[in-house]
Amino acid sequence: MGEPEALAQSKERVALNADVVGYSRLLADDFSATAETMDRYQHLVEEKVADSSGELISFVGDNFMAVFDEPMDALRASIGITKAIEQHNKALASTRQVRFRMGIDKGPVAHSRDQWFGDALNIAARIQALAQPGGVSVSGSVYKALDEPALRFRSTGFRDLKNIPEPVEVFEFAELPATGSTSVGEVSLSLQSPTLAVLPIHTSGTGPEAEGVVELLGSDLIHRLSSIPGLTLIDATEDLQQTPHEAPQYILETGLHQVGGLVRLYFQLLELATMNVIASHKWKTTPDEIVDLSDQMSEDVAFSVEVELVIGEPARDYAELHDPVAVQKIYEGWYHLTTMTPESLNRSLQLFGEVAQSHPEHPFGSALTSFALWMGASEGILPEPEKQFARALELASQATKLGDRTDLAHVVEAAILLQNGGAKEALRIVESAGMTRPTCDVTFALAGSIRRYIGQWEESLDLLDRAMRLTAINKPWYPTVKACSLYMGNRNEAAAAIAEDVLQYQPRNLEALLVLAAAQAEQGLERRARATAQTIKERFPSVKVSQWLDQRPFQDYEFVGRWKEALERAGLQETA
Repeated sequence: MGEPEALAQSKERVALNADVVGYSRLLADDFSATAETMDRYQHLVEEKVADSSGELISFVGDNFMAVFDEPMDALRASIGITKAIEQHNKALASTRQVRFRMGIDKGPVAHSRDQWFGDALNIAARIQALAQPGGVSVSGSVYKALDEPALRFRSTGFRDLKNIPEPVEVFEFAELPATGSTSVGEVSLSLQSPTLAVLPIHTSGTGPEAEGVVELLGSDLIHRLSSIPGLTLIDATEDLQQTPHEAPQYILETGLHQVGGLVRLYFQLLELATMNVIASHKWKTTPDEIVDLSDQMSEDVAFSVEVELVIGEPARDYAELHDPVAVQKIYEGWYHLTTMTPESLNRSLQLFGEVAQSHPEHPFGSALTSFALWMGASEGILPEPEKQFARALELASQATKLGDRTDLAHVVEAAILLQNGGAKEALRIVESAGMTRPTCDVTFALAGSIRRYIGQWEESLDLLDRAMRLTAINKPWYPTVKACSLYMGNRNEAAAAIAEDVLQYQPRNLEALLVLAAAQAEQGLERRARATAQTIKERFPSVKVSQWLDQRPFQDYEFVGRWKEALERAGLQETA
């Protein structure tokens, strides 16, 4: 008989241990269903671990272990697993939902054949028992290895762990769906302005010439990012533990590395909840030229933030102006347009008009002004709506002649034609528009709104979803139209849920309130429907609901009749 195989040389690894909460109860309740669920989750775990460059070393019953080379990979895998399982749990009764507790530690790990050895494996198992259901806890060594961890962890103190001689400080990941966070769960409507934390600039191997400009790079970057409308900025160079602030959704890492006479600058934009890299870039220069690169770096970083977090794909089109002041006016105009008050609408028109004047060779100013005029006239915010529609048509035609590749001007023309009774011509335009350069979210959303009015609610949903994928922050009317389309298609529960989300950001959104009241009434939720109806009466005492609906260019009169009947059941007959 040969000698036992020697242990492989130990290597610093990161260990992830996970265990299902209440597994015995789940088996006792329904053995077959639980076994089937765990078989499905094993495949899910295998996929997420592999995606994060890890190795699944065991999955037995309700427990699995995996090892990784980097702490961030282990954290990313655990978040991905939890997020995916929470999506599955939504379709299950609360008594059948499965959640893991997960623990992570790092240290020397070795293995021989199918056996794995190392204190990190044992400590990870002990830590997972301390985690919340659906949560992740890590040891102090992992916490320190996860760069800038204060943004996403909270300490639970030093803990005495079974068979571990020294107390271990344990940190709890603070943003997971099963533990009450909303940042990693269901995809949101992206109505809320993003919050970005800018981390201190990392330096490596830098000489005195490079070190002297780090502060300049940081201040230039903060100054440029602070000019982006709709972005909440946190300067995380301060002590995050001592400074109260809103929890960020995103973090920005920047670094300066010097090797001999070469300096490399880099940035990474990451989503905090998943730690996925959204955008990154690198520059090469010399120590003497870093100052000259500072403005370019700030502009490149800000552009990535504008595209990924605030403006969306249209930012790439607006960059063609090669005029930061004009681009800033466009962004600010959109920002004001989302609130839809007379003051904000007039400010948007002023800003878009200034862009049209300063860049008459580009279609953006004319197209955006035509859209703002259409929206203001349609919502009754601007006086003399017929006059505003005529002006909007004139500007839309001008933008088309200037080569509006976004097709926004064409769709504005279609919306005005529909308003004036030209449904067939409007549909013809919509069917031919939006694909020349499908980057403008407003083009898709307005086309979706038109199809909603024509009665094509399923096509409307598809267009609204495409619009919402193209922009980082959605205009509140996007999900409002989506809620209306869902209600049109008798998907009342989904319509009500979206309308409620919209009303958190726009409490005076009449259409969202009317969709919510009607959807609640058709679900038989009489008390809720009447409460919503009362809210409508209080916020819009002079609105005649029947008249409001009749003024909308709906082509499906049966649908309008159904909506009116539902609102009457909710208690709005006195305003009909």
